[in-house]
Amino acid sequence: MEFNGEAILITGGSGGMGVAMARRLAISGARVALCDLFPDAIDRAVAELAEDGIEVIGVTADTTDEESMRAAVATVVDRWGGLYGLITAAGIRQTAAGFQDLDLADFEKIYAVNVKGTFVALRAAAPELIKSKGAAVTVASVTADGARINQSAYCSSKAAVLNLSKQVALELAGDGVRVNILCPGVTMTPMIEQAMRTDGPNLLKEKVGGSLEAFRPGIPLGRLAEPDEQAAAAEFLLSPKASFITGTAVYVDGGVSMLV
Repeated sequence: MEFNGEAILITGGSGGMGVAMARRLAISGARVALCDLFPDAIDRAVAELAEDGIEVIGVTADTTDEESMRAAVATVVDRWGGLYGLITAAGIRQTAAGFQDLDLADFEKIYAVNVKGTFVALRAAAPELIKSKGAAVTVASVTADGARINQSAYCSSKAAVLNLSKQVALELAGDGVRVNILCPGVTMTPMIEQAMRTDGPNLLKEKVGGSLEAFRPGIPLGRLAEPDEQAAAAEFLLSPKASFITGTAVYVDGGVSMLV
């Protein structure tokens, strides 16, 4: 048991990684609140976990709205007396498009959710994390350190998340709060599966032939990640075992990031 009833809030909690993180953290002794913009999605995630005997709570909030996120934090504090951990798993993907063709509104939306949402969540949680000497894990991507064809908004937004998180880690270090970054590689989540169904005739689909399995040859470990493998890394980074780690990016990508 890594935790002893500490409260942890997960934004994007209804997604594949969010649910996996909630499951692992709850089994490890944490009290978990799932936060998402859509109440129905939260209800489904809470019910899915309940079927496995795992009790979590759901909180509806907009990560891009400061008042909404402060209210979400307050809900957790009112229920459990404080907040020890935050995971910012809320994010959206980019439909493949060259930067010259990408609609500016789409670019701004991706930055609003991925970057502004991370900033707002961290700032809303910071006062409680300072009180608890807690920790946060932001979710960036293996693409934060590189470029991908037709993914200018997504890749650059995740690079911003990476550097923003290091900045916040530096500013909160004196308060005893740790902030680290999880950089997943391709993971079997509904968001990735949806990308394959909806992106249409673009370079991504042509490259992988419409099959996620075609990603495997480009991954040194030869397979895609499972959501629980990302959850395990997040659990470690929040736990006392990572007590002297802050401002660090952990790549759970099967070795993709080491390729030149």
